[in-house]
Formats: sequence, structure tokens, C-alpha cells
Amino acid sequence: MDSGYGRKEKKEKVDDDRLSSLSNDLIHKILSFIGVKDAVKTIALSSRYRFIWTTMPYLNFSTEDFPNLPKLSKFVTNFLTRRNTQIDVFSLKLSFRGKVKQPSVKKLMDYAFSHNIQQLDVICFFENNEIECPLSLFSSAQSLKHLSLKGFTPKRSRDDSKLYNLKASSTLELPGLTTLYLEDVTLCSEGHTQPCFGLDLSKCPNLKNLTFKRCETDGSNSFSVCHPGLSNLNLDGLTCVVSVNLVAPQLENLTIRCNNSCQPEYVISAPNLASLAYRGYYPMHLNSTDGFHSLKGVGICICHLNDTEGHQIVRLLKQLHNVEFLTLNLEIIELLSSSVELISHEPSPFINLKNLTIYPQKISEWDMRDLPKGKVSMSTEVKKYLLDSSPGATVTMFSREEIIAVKDVASAQKLMAELRVFLEQEKGTTKTKGKAPMESDNAKMHMKSQTQPDLKMQLEIGGNISLVQSCWKDLGVQFEQRKAKACLILSKLESIEGLLKKLPPTNRAMIQPCFSTLCAEADTVMCKLMKMQCDENQSRLSLCFHELATSTTMEMSS
Repeated sequence: MDSGYGRKEKKEKVDDDRLSSLSNDLIHKILSFIGVKDAVKTIALSSRYRFIWTTMPYLNFSTEDFPNLPKLSKFVTNFLTRRNTQIDVFSLKLSFRGKVKQPSVKKLMDYAFSHNIQQLDVICFFENNEIECPLSLFSSAQSLKHLSLKGFTPKRSRDDSKLYNLKASSTLELPGLTTLYLEDVTLCSEGHTQPCFGLDLSKCPNLKNLTFKRCETDGSNSFSVCHPGLSNLNLDGLTCVVSVNLVAPQLENLTIRCNNSCQPEYVISAPNLASLAYRGYYPMHLNSTDGFHSLKGVGICICHLNDTEGHQIVRLLKQLHNVEFLTLNLEIIELLSSSVELISHEPSPFINLKNLTIYPQKISEWDMRDLPKGKVSMSTEVKKYLLDSSPGATVTMFSREEIIAVKDVASAQKLMAELRVFLEQEKGTTKTKGKAPMESDNAKMHMKSQTQPDLKMQLEIGGNISLVQSCWKDLGVQFEQRKAKACLILSKLESIEGLLKKLPPTNRAMIQPCFSTLCAEADTVMCKLMKMQCDENQSRLSLCFHELATSTTMEMSS
């Protein structure tokens, strides 16, 4: 019969090796979040991991993990030589500094391309202002479905006049590609003389998702996207562009974010467009050759509005006449309310509107100082203009105070969750460190046996009183540690209380019960911390004074 101790030891071994019991697929997925260099080091864990790294389908390489390029090159060669060549490479994340065509980088990509890679993420760290990257470099990856190309831009000084960019040139030819993501990329083409320039995607027939983030064109202020099968397009921060031409007959979702002083004109031919989201500093200049007859949902947020831009807002709303679900920021409503002469004789443009949502764009307390507060309402003229053609539409309006309350509720809930985790950890710690009353004598004897050599050494080196001083100093360090924990608890409680005081009564009532429970738990943990400190102080100091008295008596006897 196994003893209880044996069963417990066996269970602990099983628990300790729980990770090794996972399937190879799960271990591969876990290791995909770290670099290949660290993944190889897992061979030291156990025999289970001896060959795991050789079958990983997810590869993550970074030149930042190696002191120099020769070390990287040697590692890449050894890794690829020993990797199981029967296993396809599903994805490769490649972060590097230097030239795109450097041997180690080229070797990795060629290996992945020859092993049916489906996803490639390339991040270039800049050493100079620009890095050339011909898109033809990826043309041999016929199995590739997802391509992400990023230029890692360092922080610019005030004297910098231009972003450091990865320059992508020539045509992209990837028949299997479905998703393309470009960030901090300058699009250029050799010998290009046309007034409007864009990325040639004609040889990517299966492309569905396309994102441009902080991209620009080289030598042109116009940009075009033309693709017959594109479904989702995200234009996030195109720089130095004054006109955008979009021809995408299958496009369903379009997101535009304009973060600079340019006000591009968007000429769009997308008869199947169902969703449009726009956020920019100025009203959107929109032209359509199809009339947006399939448009269902539109979200418009304009960050900076002045009194002269009312007519642009009216013109934009007219072009969205088929929309069913419309979201506008409150500042647009306020501008229309102060410019009623622009809409007083205009018919209501929305014939299919089902829901109108109004929310404030400026929601910080700092912004609210000089802005109207209180319940949001629309003037009769604005309500008539927006809703007369769709009298059955519902209206949802949020005041600035309501939005701030939502943010404060989320912040309070996050702080409470963090504090609850901390308190649970401390409860476990105090249970482990705490001693039952019946064990106190044994604990004291154990402490005495453990500290006896140290006490004798203290006596030999510094004398009797220094023993007590050393013990007191050690206890002081522990006291400061527990004091820091108590201060952390009190600080979080104070932050949560501050948020609750700012909330409207309804929101406060929703959170108050949880906060009260949390306060009770905090009180219990802090009491245990202080009790442990007092008990430990008393026990250790008593032991020290006992040793001091004993040693002094022995010295007098001798």
C-alpha cells in the first residue's frame, strides 16, 4: 500500500510536468510567442523538448537577439540544417536591422518560401533614412496568404522633416495573397510618370483585406487603389496625399483615418459598400460615382470643427442618404445647431434611417472646461433635418458627462480587479507563512536552531548589543516590505474611491457593493499582515534577548 506521502509526491510530479503533457501543436503555439533562439533553449527542460524545436511551424527571428550579423548567420545556418524539412513553415516573423537582401534574411525567406509559408511578417529597423525593399522579393512565395510589411520608425527629433520609411517598389505578384498590411512604407515605382500613383495589385487576384498605415507615395500627391475583389480597406494616416481614387466593385467595408492637415478628396467607386467609418481633423471630401446605394452603417467623427465648415457637413450628409445606421459626434450636431440657416430649407436626406447615435468626441475633463455640459438635446431644426424622412428612426444620445462616467466605471472596475488579484495572492502568502497556535513552540525551536550559528557569529564579531541591533534592522526591512504592501492596498482603494465619488448616483450604486466587499477583504489582509509583523517581532526579539542573556551569563561564569 502506498503511503499518503508517496501519493502526494506522485501527484506533485504530475502537476509539475503538466506542460510537457500538452500536444506538440499546443507547445508549438506557446513557443511561437518567443524568439526561435529561446525556443531552441527549451531542449534543456527535459527529453520531451529535445526535438520539439525542429518541428515548429511558427518561426520568429530577430537580429536584435544576436550581438552581430556573423552570430546570426551561423545560428540561421545551423537551425535550418537541423530543422525537420518535412514540416511546412506556417508563419515567419522576421525583425531585422540592415539591408533586406542580407544573406541571413534572404536565406530565411527563401527557406520559408520553399516550405509553403502562409503568413509572413517583416519588420525593418532603420539605420539610415530609407531602406529599399523590392516587392518582387516575395514573388516566389506562391503559397503566401498574409503579408505584413512594417518599417520600425524611431522617435523623431524636432529637426526631422520626414519619416524614416521602408521604400517598396515594383509590382506585387502573389496569386494566393488574401491579406496585405503595410505600415510606414513609401510606395514608389521606377520610371513612374503618371499623376496618380498606387500599388499595383493586379497580380493578387484573391486579395480581400488591405491596410495602409502611415504610408506615402514617392513623387506624387495622389493615390489610387484599384482591385476587383477587395472586401475590406483601411486607409490610416496617408501622408502628403491630396486625392484618393478608389475603384473596388466588391468593397464592403471602408475605414479612413486622416491625422494630418491635408484634406484629401476621396473619389470612390464601390457600389457594394455597406460600411464606412471616417475619423479626421476636417470634414470628409467625398465624391461617389455610384451613389452608395448599398450603404448600411456610417460612423463620422470630426475632431476639429469651425463655424465655416457647416456647408461641408451638409454636403457630406447628403451623399450618405441611403444609410440605415448613422453615428455622428456631438460636435457635428452643435455646429448644425449654430448654422440652422444652412438646413432650414433643406429636405431631410435620410430616407432609410433606422438608428441615429450621437456621442461626444471630446470626452476628457480638460476638454470639458469650455464646452457645454448637461443633458444633450437637439434643436427642432436639426431634429427635423435629420429625422423627418425617417420618422420611425430611434435616437441614442450621450452627453459628455455620460461618456466620462463610462470611462470612470471601466477604470474603477479595472482597479478593483487588480486589487482583488493582489489580495488573493496575499491571502495565499499569509496562509503559507502563518502558524497555528499549537505549532508555536515547534516554530520557536526551529527558529532558534536555524539562527544559532548566526547569533554566535554576531556575538564573536560585534558583541552582545549588536546582536539585538542586527535583529532589529532585519525586522525593520521586513516591516518596510509589509508597509509597502499596505500602502499599495490603501492607494488603490483611495483611487477607486476617488472615481466613485465622481460618478453619477446610478453608476455609483452599481459598483458600491463590490467596492464594500473589496474593502472588507483588504481590511482582513492588512490585519493579518500587521499581526504577522507583531508576532514575528515579538518571537525573534525574545529569542535574541534570551541568547543575549545566556551568552552574557556564560561570559561572567568563565
